[in-house]
Amino acid sequence: MRSKSLQKPVLLTALGCLVLSGCGRLNASADQTPAGSAVSATARRDALSDSSDPEIRFLALLGRVMDTCAPDSSRGADGGVPEPEDLPGAEEESTPRYGPGETPPGTPNEEGDIPVPLDDPAPATTSPDSTRRGPVKEVPLTGIDKCMGGEHAQRVREAFENARTTGYQAMREKLMGLDYPASRIHRMPDRAGAPRARLDLRFMGNQLALEVTLTDGGVDVEPFGAPETDDVKVAEVQRKADDR
Repeated sequence: MRSKSLQKPVLLTALGCLVLSGCGRLNASADQTPAGSAVSATARRDALSDSSDPEIRFLALLGRVMDTCAPDSSRGADGGVPEPEDLPGAEEESTPRYGPGETPPGTPNEEGDIPVPLDDPAPATTSPDSTRRGPVKEVPLTGIDKCMGGEHAQRVREAFENARTTGYQAMREKLMGLDYPASRIHRMPDRAGAPRARLDLRFMGNQLALEVTLTDGGVDVEPFGAPETDDVKVAEVQRKADDR
């Protein structure tokens, strides 16, 4: 998972306060916050939106879009409610299995001893000869990623509509003004002379990215999926559209 310019614990704490209802005021210390007090989700988002750090403002943006596509929202992926396993970062918990005569960890056996479970053997390390080669192909967007991709694409299109933006630099600055940090905006080769960029929106295990191409009347925005691994950059992903 990427932490970009902020450390992972800071991002997780900020996002936790953004999407959970049990956080107190963001600018209050623990001894100043009354027990059980909480502010509304809107107030927490507003507090993050006013931050001077572009990554924090990006978190606030993610929260707003996630609220639209969340399971308790009337709008979800494909117009419905996404399944829990479709949420970013969702992982299946492995069910412990115990053989005959074995006991769960921490439970004394017949001799009174507490068995110590052995971890599963570590996966084999990747040898230098098996490192990734060649282009990385885009992956399908499903669940909440598909819903969030549509929401991001719509807000970018609306912001550029009839804006008469000319040139890549102007497009980049406008995207930054929409709370997409510069570190997540990647320039791509022009398409038929039109400036083009990709936005890396991957966070907390999702695979979402956007491709933005400047047009005469605004922008063309295409959500697509990029593998969520540290060695894959969105600018290197080979899209199906590139094959046409």
